[in-house]
Amino acid sequence: MNKNSHDIAEQLEKHLFAPCQTWLMGAGVSRNANIPLMYPLSERVLSQAKTTRFKNDPIALKVINHIKSDLPDDAHIEVFLTYLADMISLSERSKTKTVTIGEVTAKKMDLTEVHLALLELIAETLRWGYIAPNTDQGIEEEIGDFSSSLVDVTEHKDFIDALFNVTRAGVEKHRGAIHFFTTNYDTLIEDALALNQISYVDGFTGGAVAYWQGFEHLRLNDAKAVLIKLHGSIDWYRSKISHSPLLRIRSGDLHSAGKEGQVMIYPQSTKYANAQTDPFLGLFQSFRGRLGQAGDHTLLVTGYSFGDEHINADIEIAMGNNPELTMVAFTDEPKSDNNPEGRLPKTLADWQKSRFAERLYIVSPKGIYRGQTGPVFNFSDRSRDWWDYKGITTLLRDGLPADVREAIQ
Repeated sequence: MNKNSHDIAEQLEKHLFAPCQTWLMGAGVSRNANIPLMYPLSERVLSQAKTTRFKNDPIALKVINHIKSDLPDDAHIEVFLTYLADMISLSERSKTKTVTIGEVTAKKMDLTEVHLALLELIAETLRWGYIAPNTDQGIEEEIGDFSSSLVDVTEHKDFIDALFNVTRAGVEKHRGAIHFFTTNYDTLIEDALALNQISYVDGFTGGAVAYWQGFEHLRLNDAKAVLIKLHGSIDWYRSKISHSPLLRIRSGDLHSAGKEGQVMIYPQSTKYANAQTDPFLGLFQSFRGRLGQAGDHTLLVTGYSFGDEHINADIEIAMGNNPELTMVAFTDEPKSDNNPEGRLPKTLADWQKSRFAERLYIVSPKGIYRGQTGPVFNFSDRSRDWWDYKGITTLLRDGLPADVREAIQ
């Protein structure tokens, strides 16, 4: 290994333990928590909608079946809901407040009912967990419910413990609160913070039922973390019949607000439009403001596939405009039919050639990249596991692997 390789590893470790940190977290961090990824989630939700929720509703069934048949075979629930949202918009502009879908003419209220039911089914599936069947691997279907949840918070709990109780023990007041931005709807991050007794703020004030205040006048006091859920949460509700505030209500709460409310998650491919409405406009403004702040600052990204163009654009602008911002991206380089050699996500590959490339570190099974340099400290069998959620926890707890540490000393 040459001196440049040593410098890359040393700088990576410095940024991993940087005083000012922001974490961006995507669906990948919940992969081992029995939270289904997009395609098994899509199959489960649409199956439940047809066989349970709308089994006696011919109009809803025709709407679901038509959209399903009209979309590409690889379309997932985000694309489905986008199609449905477009139909609702068309019905709103129609003189009759209806839209013709295939052989059925549906009213706006019919379409809206399907839309809200699908959101509720997504929330229910994520809340209790779901394991999709896989005959090739001998995996049987498992369905979590109120009495027997499948959701496993272990990896999140270990990550938060390593981040706060090992790497930052006793120095929080000097380093400031860590900001977490997540695109996930599940509650695993906040659960893990609470289980580790880490004080945090999330924009709500209250207890079992909390109301939204936002982050415009954020007062951290003794909080060690700030949690901002960019696409909503399975426990966020807003009334369907009044202008009451956005509420956070945990499952099982029998308060009337929960009964009459609609879950506030936006799993649609047109997320940019959603991000221009309250409260999501403020959440994304917080993201941009955090990345643009002065002083040495590290953005660490995990479990995120770089599939959201809106978030990618915000990161690219911040990296281009803020010379004190460094990014560390943890990502896989999986082989597939479309990616036989196993390459980095296209967005990251493009950023490796950008003017901020020297402030971009990528940690993958192949090794470490800085800009277009790398991978260094790579194993030929691609066995480095430091890129996934569990591997990151090990890095936070133990530092760089022994072979890397030995090489750079």
